[in-house]
Amino acid sequence: MRKTALITITGLAVLTFLGCAAMRRSEAEQTDRLLAAAGFKILPADTPQKLEMIESLPPLKLQYRVKDGTPLYFFADPYDCKCIYTGDQAAYDRFQRLAEQARIAEEEQQAALMNEEAAMEFSPFGWGWMGGPWGL
Repeated sequence: MRKTALITITGLAVLTFLGCAAMRRSEAEQTDRLLAAAGFKILPADTPQKLEMIESLPPLKLQYRVKDGTPLYFFADPYDCKCIYTGDQAAYDRFQRLAEQARIAEEEQQAALMNEEAAMEFSPFGWGWMGGPWGL
């Protein structure tokens, strides 16, 4: 009995971990595309030292430092590309605009899906979307 419970708990923990990893990878891919489109430069971790440096930074978090009086933005992605994206203020401003446009597009898509589902629920036939008068 205890062995079954332990196996079940372990299995659930593994599934949770895999789900979180998939979400991180998806988040990384989306942000990577926006950063590249905004003009951020990609610096791959092509040596063990660079990979170690990327892994020492907070992952998937856009950060900035001031270097010689100029802001430098960077984003470490140890999950998807194993690289660092770097950009200046102009690239960051473009990224912000693109991220906002992507957020608005996602909201519009969600609203359209909800409207479509609502229209199917309240069709003039009163059937709803679950199979009409046959109740399927």
